[in-house]
Amino acid sequence: MSDPEQLVTAALFEDRDLADEAWGRLAQADIPASVITEPGIMGAYRLNVMVHREDLDEAQRLIADLIP
Repeated sequence: MSDPEQLVTAALFEDRDLADEAWGRLAQADIPASVITEPGIMGAYRLNVMVHREDLDEAQRLIADLIP
């Protein structure tokens, strides 16, 4: 992915499998995406699925059913 300042969070997950599924769907749709892990309290973590701002609406549509 290019310029990190142009990236926005399409979804947040606590489950790595769901984040990977979201990334896979976006990759199949030719939407560039990254999964960024943020550490949390007491070993917990959050997974951010990041996309370019111009792809946000389409990305969220494609992964909406994965978001808890």
